[in-house]
Amino acid sequence: MQAGIEGKRIAALVGDGFEEAELTEPRRALEEAGAVVTIVGVDEKSKQRIRAKRGLDDAAPATAEELVADCTAEDFDALLIPGGYSPDRIRTNREVQRFVKEFDAAKKPTFSIGHGAQVLISAQLARGRTLTAAPAIADDVRNAGGLYRDQPTVQDGHWITARGAGDMLLFNRAIIEKLSTALGQLV
Repeated sequence: MQAGIEGKRIAALVGDGFEEAELTEPRRALEEAGAVVTIVGVDEKSKQRIRAKRGLDDAAPATAEELVADCTAEDFDALLIPGGYSPDRIRTNREVQRFVKEFDAAKKPTFSIGHGAQVLISAQLARGRTLTAAPAIADDVRNAGGLYRDQPTVQDGHWITARGAGDMLLFNRAIIEKLSTALGQLV
């Protein structure tokens, strides 16, 4: 257990097509540190099944424990946005955008992997921020006014971003460290 993390609630915002390792690996690391990770889906169907992928292949599905429309940032201590196809599928959902904006306004830790940055971009939060993401969306980050860095992880304030599953060990270490320091500062 990591000091300061035990019992903290992390929302994992997931839609169909999420990259399996980008949910399961951070979730495992967070839970081993004592956090509670809740899968937040976008619709009723997600309470039955959220399709996953491993590269181009199907992977073990997940099920939502909560729906984004029923949640607020006040319900959680941090936000995790796994990549894959999921971010592109959920990025225009108004409830998703509201939820992500609430975390940003409260300056709560926000963790994005790979294509997860698409959700931050669509929520109009990337302008003036330094972040990394899947190289395929580097232009999207720049076009949204963000400063793209081709690095394994980037921290900008309460955000930690990673390029993808290949950077998972560094990402997991960075999010655990961020939670153990940042959560002590939140009122």
